[in-house]
Amino acid sequence: MSKSVIRTSTGIFAAAICVILAGCGVQGEAYQPRVTPASQSLVYIYRPYEFLTSQSTPMITCGHESIELEPGGFDEFVEDSGTVTCGVAGDTTTLKFDARAGEKYFIKQYVDSSGLSTHVRLILMDADVSADEIRECRRQGIKD
Repeated sequence: MSKSVIRTSTGIFAAAICVILAGCGVQGEAYQPRVTPASQSLVYIYRPYEFLTSQSTPMITCGHESIELEPGGFDEFVEDSGTVTCGVAGDTTTLKFDARAGEKYFIKQYVDSSGLSTHVRLILMDADVSADEIRECRRQGIKD
């Protein structure tokens, strides 16, 4: 095989990979920290994009908000003070935490697929760690 054919094949392969990766993840607004209301808490739920991740989008309900997060997506919502319960449709695992007015909370969603089953974990994360991770995510859905 000539160098020209190898170079052309490599270029086509590299371009195909770029096109595939460009279509991955959510195409919404980038994360921008916002001011937390003094009388409520601000809750972020996010799902970082990972190469070769599950494309499953289970329904997550957290407080009064429900969403099917795609890889690379996040959602934010305000919640009154008190216990906030987050869960996954069709799963008995829940995450509960006490929300306080004026505070921000970050919940990371992990979706693990093994064979025919999908397992979802919700983890209340440290705000400093999450602030860096969520910057890679995009706002999902339409908000007023």
